[in-house]
Amino acid sequence: MIQNINNFGYISVIPQKTNINNKLVKMPDISHTLHNDTVCFTGMSQPSYYKTVFEYLSADILNKNKKYQIDGSLLSAANIKTGIDKLFKLNRVYGPYIESLSDKIKWKNYIPQYIRQYSVDKINEARASRLHEWQTFLQTPEKFPKTEDTEKLAKYFKQDQSIPFVIWHSVNSELKNSNRHIPVPFNAKALLETIRGFEKIEPKDRAVRCATPSFLEIYTHRLRDNLLTDMDLSDNSAVWVKIPSIKNDPFHKEENIHKLEILSNKNWCTRSSVDKAEAALEDGDFYVYLEREKKNNLWQPLIGMTTEKGKIDQIQGGDNNNLIPINLLDKVKSFIKEKGLKCNSDIIPEGPKAFQEILIAEKLSQYSEELGKNFEKAIKENDNYAIFKFLGKDVERISFTDDSLVIDSYKPTCLVNATSGISIPYSMMGIVEDNLLSSVKVIDGNFTLFHKNPLFASSIQQFPPKLETVTGKVICSKEQFDRFADDILRVVGNDKNRIIVR
Repeated sequence: MIQNINNFGYISVIPQKTNINNKLVKMPDISHTLHNDTVCFTGMSQPSYYKTVFEYLSADILNKNKKYQIDGSLLSAANIKTGIDKLFKLNRVYGPYIESLSDKIKWKNYIPQYIRQYSVDKINEARASRLHEWQTFLQTPEKFPKTEDTEKLAKYFKQDQSIPFVIWHSVNSELKNSNRHIPVPFNAKALLETIRGFEKIEPKDRAVRCATPSFLEIYTHRLRDNLLTDMDLSDNSAVWVKIPSIKNDPFHKEENIHKLEILSNKNWCTRSSVDKAEAALEDGDFYVYLEREKKNNLWQPLIGMTTEKGKIDQIQGGDNNNLIPINLLDKVKSFIKEKGLKCNSDIIPEGPKAFQEILIAEKLSQYSEELGKNFEKAIKENDNYAIFKFLGKDVERISFTDDSLVIDSYKPTCLVNATSGISIPYSMMGIVEDNLLSSVKVIDGNFTLFHKNPLFASSIQQFPPKLETVTGKVICSKEQFDRFADDILRVVGNDKNRIIVR
């Protein structure tokens, strides 16, 4: 039996003897003419066989990414250097930059098209700028200001082309046309430290140690940890960092912009000054909350807060979805109270401001003993019965074998706090109205789709498929009536007196 079959680049299987009628017969040697009966095994070698950890990483990348179109025989430990050199000679390493595409991204329904397109245009501008910086350094490090770190990196690149190949792949690995990630900033010191750290991995440990955390994760951590070390904050397990605005600290403008880029989550537009880092610091200070994640002790930015005119303006979690992670709500509220900060209160097309965000998070954190879950979990599970319960609606299941529901009335806004009197559109709480209404068979009251403020109007894209009856009135805009006229007439029994078009 052949052991570790994928460790061999090429094996010829030519029988020299065989059994015929239980007699051992010597076969003629035809190896000089045999071609089609040769069995070839190509692919990666064992991790420990590669000359360097970066050659192993390169082989692993090429094995998983068919876009490079490299022959499998070049993935072995004996041939990987030839394979990498070939890719560079054919100019197949630095391909076109991956652009974010507006129609591929999952947007909140309330975000207008012009904001979506503007956001994507700025993200692509930021991607191109950041990737151009990385590519320029990897190809021609001598064009950068000469420092001890850049000179050492240049020597690494010259000795082993698998190193810049791994770096380039890592920097691009988070980018998709369906997300808004911006590449990590370039820093020679952190990059050199990361390379040296991976060099120390023993050959026998490569497969496990290189799987997680990845090269990019370690590099990003080194960026943040070096900065926090300089600020005497690295010894903490969690930390709030205040980055002064340009207005409050004009003499350290570039330094503070750079801090924000480094400490920003990959989902935040502030990861690049081409997009928002400089703009975010123009008028107000910026606050970032970071924790060391438990598994690998790496720094992760979990909360970012902008300020405007001395008040907290917007609060973003790692998902950048205008929702405060409810597990971090108490930390946010405690920090705001401790620092004596105030919150802006408003709703704009991009989403709710800080005060409403806190109210939303408080609402989503509500737990029901009856339902055995909190509001946030009900939304994630598309549990429409539970969602209506949390929204304070009278809701009944028509039967236990059917998910069809009867609700007392419908309008797409929720009073998040009785004492504040503030209502929030369902969409800004993460509720997709089309999903919520998909189970509703009867509305025993009014069905309100219209609101004079477009942000509070219904954003349904289809008429509820199960809805048969509305006992009250249907209140809608002209555009909504034009789209759903037949269905609206049907659910009110063709009684036009029960249709109000605003």
